[in-house]
Formats: sequence, structure tokens, C-alpha cells
Amino acid sequence: MEEKGAVRPMEGEAPMDLVREGATIVKMENETQMAIAVQRPRNEQKILSACMKELELYPSMAKESIYNKPVGKDDNGNMKYAQGLSIRTAESLASRWDNSSFGTAIVSEDEDSAIIAAVFLDYEHNTRHISQQRVSKFYKTKKGTIQRLSPDRFDTVLKANASKCLREAILRSLPTGLKKEYENKARQILRAEPIESQRTAILERFLDLNVSQQILEEWRKKPLAEWTKEDILEALGVVNALREEETSIEEVFGKGQEEKKEEAQQPGLKMKDTEEKKESKDVFCPNVSKKIKDDKCPECRDRKGCPSYADKK
Repeated sequence: MEEKGAVRPMEGEAPMDLVREGATIVKMENETQMAIAVQRPRNEQKILSACMKELELYPSMAKESIYNKPVGKDDNGNMKYAQGLSIRTAESLASRWDNSSFGTAIVSEDEDSAIIAAVFLDYEHNTRHISQQRVSKFYKTKKGTIQRLSPDRFDTVLKANASKCLREAILRSLPTGLKKEYENKARQILRAEPIESQRTAILERFLDLNVSQQILEEWRKKPLAEWTKEDILEALGVVNALREEETSIEEVFGKGQEEKKEEAQQPGLKMKDTEEKKESKDVFCPNVSKKIKDDKCPECRDRKGCPSYADKK
């Protein structure tokens, strides 16, 4: 019963029929899984070793393992961050936790919102954790107006929030020791990398999100060349939080950075002309007796009689 995304009923199927069919299937699956759990209890030492081995075999997973999002400022005005394991890490750990299952579903939906739920079932201990959230079909624009999300965009928002709910349900269910050992191992792998390559890699990751080096240096209040490994670990967590839509560029770097990032110059690239270009208009050319664009007229030599030329003089 492992579902990675929220699922809507198929057309032509009554919701109550689906609920009844689903309940029957789930009951059968649960009974089977619980019987297996009694016969083959999980080996936590084996699971821990497999999780550590995973990081050794795929060290790139360490970069995806943690997230770091702002949660407000302290009394001194410094930003505070909440740290934790990422969505991908939670799913990876849960897939190795034997005698369990997890998934998400849409509980209800109306014109304004949908309610999604995620569940993690532990068949061995006969426990479950559920995380539930209401997702609005509206959003607030930068100008402060309220707009309705398009159906495609709402599906994307729904899946992102379903993933967050699933992570919460999973991490509430798994042992604290397993989570802490995995995080410590990931940080150990990251600290072992050369500092210069880490600085280059973190800058590339932020540039992919249209966050410039200048913004990063203003955020950390020091040049990138002076960043320590702890600076990079914190920044790496922020990158993962941004990618998983746990936070926004504005929340991390301050108001106005959403606009600044579009104007930021990337190393080695020439800045685009930011001046607004006047919109071309159709004008009647007396020389060729047809309408042409005033800024693209290959026929004209001296623009005598051209109304566009006269307007610009």
C-alpha cells in the first residue's frame, strides 16, 4: 500500500464504491502484513546498517538529506532556522523500515480547497501516525491580490503538500536514534569534502534557483571565499528547503529578493538590457503602400512622410 502521490477518483466511479472497495483491499493487505510481521520481525540493527551503507554507496544523497528553513528572528534580530530530514530522506528510511507501509490520499475536496492526509502504518507494533492538511485553491500575489490557482498548478501544489504530510507522518513513526544516526552520517560525509569544491557546488545550486552570489554574500555577511563548512551545510539545507517548497526566496533572503534575483548577474554572463523597450506599432508606409512595423522597415531610406518618424522627431 505504498502510494507516492495523492489520487483522485476515476471518472465514472462513484466515490462511495471506491471507498468500500478500497477498505476491503486495505483490510486484506493489513491482515496479510500483520501476519508476516509476526513471522518475520524487523531487525533494527540490519536496517541501520543498510541505511548507513546507502550513504556510503551513494554519497550524493547526503546533499539531499537535510533541510533548513527560517522560522522567525530571535531577540537580536538574527534569523532562526528549523532543521530536519528532507522528504526524500524520509521516504528512503521508510522504505527500509520492514513491516510497514505509507501513502497519501485526498480526503475531501470542494470549490475552495482540498484536504489531504498521509498515513504511516507499523504492522509490527500495530500503530499508525496520520498527518492531515487543508490546501487552498487560492494564492496571494506579490501585489497583495488573491487569485485562484489553475488546475495544473493546483495539482502541483497538492502533490508538494502531500509530500510534506507524508514526511511528517514517517518521521513521527521512525525511531529517533535511526533518524539521528542517518543525519550525523550525512553531515560527516559532507564535512569530508574539500572546502573549495563545496563552495563551487553550493553556488551552482543557488544559481539554478536564480539566487546570485551577491545575494548569498549579503545573506551570510561575508564573501563566499570565506564561507566555512558550517556555512555551507546551513546553505545546503536552505537549498533543499527551497526545492521542496518548504520556504521561499523572500522568506530566506528578505523582502524584495524575489525581484532582485531576476536582475542578478551570473558570473561569466552579460547582463541583459533592463530598459523597457517601446512596443512596436503598425504604421502605413507611403513608399511601399502597406503597413509595416515602425522599428523594422527595410524599405525606408530617409523616412520622409513616415508618420512614425514624424512622431519621434
